[in-house]
Amino acid sequence: MILIIYYSVARWEEERITDALRRMGVAFEMVDVSREPIEVGGSLWSRYQVAIQRSVSRSAALESSAALEGSGVRVINSSISTAISQSKIWCLSILSRSGIPVPRSYASFGAEAVRRSAEIIGYPLIYKPSQGSWGRLISMARDSGELIAITSHREAIGSQAIYGLVQEYVRKPGRDIRATVIGEEVITIYRVNKRHWITNTARGAEAAPAPRDPELIEISIKAVKALGLEIAGIDIFEHPEKGYVVNEANPVPEFKNVARVTGIDVGRLIAEYAVAQLRR
Repeated sequence: MILIIYYSVARWEEERITDALRRMGVAFEMVDVSREPIEVGGSLWSRYQVAIQRSVSRSAALESSAALEGSGVRVINSSISTAISQSKIWCLSILSRSGIPVPRSYASFGAEAVRRSAEIIGYPLIYKPSQGSWGRLISMARDSGELIAITSHREAIGSQAIYGLVQEYVRKPGRDIRATVIGEEVITIYRVNKRHWITNTARGAEAAPAPRDPELIEISIKAVKALGLEIAGIDIFEHPEKGYVVNEANPVPEFKNVARVTGIDVGRLIAEYAVAQLRR
């Protein structure tokens, strides 16, 4: 049996996955981990052979996957690959070590480290937290004055808020690329924003179809495998000098816009992938 894990609300994406499983005649159950406790190592959960992790909460996704794995459940994605991907520093470290191009980045754990990173990279630069999604707390500093204002704000929030990445500002052509990877299947879209440098659809970018570039498909699959993921959203920039660079990975990807602009039933692809794991 397949288990669908979600947190508080089953979104459009979860409904598409469950609709596909129903059409395929596959037995499944849904569990809201904000309401249902998971006994760590308990036998109750061992009746599920495969679980698809779809929690919108980052911490719930990671911890519920780890708890289920204690009962021998095969979770897509695993807790360790989820943890790696959720940490932008850890993620980029693994990708870089695997020979996958990434933006020039410095892990910085204090205001002085951020300042010294800026001296190396130069302006403009991007400063963002190590953890987070939907483009939250990502800032551009065009000069040292702006950077001081940003770091002062982060220090006021709390000591952990200063931890993060200082990255080169990649001069993108008004867009980035989201590659949705399901096993060996790759679906790519552009996320276009001509009005702002942030190209996240949660922050106003618009989705558009992207061509199936063999190089883009190759780097997407390499990134997923390097991180130990099976289903993921890979954020890719078109670097003016390096070509494609991988910026982030999302282990619980939303795909409503991907399905809308491509016409591909992503929910069914995920369902089919999970069913294939049942038969292994």
